[in-house]
Amino acid sequence: MSVGSHTASNKSMTVDPAYETVAPDDFPAMMEIDRYGNRSTAFDKIISATHDHFWDPLDTKYIDFNDKWDLDRDLLVPMDFNLELQSAVSDKLDEAQKIYLVNESVRWTMSSILHGEQGALALSASLCHILRDPGAQEYAANQTREEARHVTGFASYIKTR
Repeated sequence: MSVGSHTASNKSMTVDPAYETVAPDDFPAMMEIDRYGNRSTAFDKIISATHDHFWDPLDTKYIDFNDKWDLDRDLLVPMDFNLELQSAVSDKLDEAQKIYLVNESVRWTMSSILHGEQGALALSASLCHILRDPGAQEYAANQTREEARHVTGFASYIKTR
């Protein structure tokens, strides 16, 4: 359905010009001089707030990846977070097996989150190529930066744990 067309229920769709896009390979459209003067202010508060919420996934005050960790003895999350151990399975496992099950389950979850964050990073970056509005582009670039920090943080966590 094209912008401005009608939905199946015959109601028109409201479209904000800040979300106007071009084809990813339409570089000339991204160089049109007039588009720079049509910057939306819709994202300004969010863009300004990114500086207040900046965090560095490699800064040890957030997470110290140098802390010693023994995956054979230390749980990544409390045992009661693991649904399998809330069943009869728990009765058949010794303590070491329970720790192994919990930690492997967390590693699979973290891997899924890492891949989701990588997908969000790729999507945010791709929006920078197609959003015509400079304010929307800046917002997408800030979101790309944030997703990159998530990828770094989760990858570092998985590597060390």
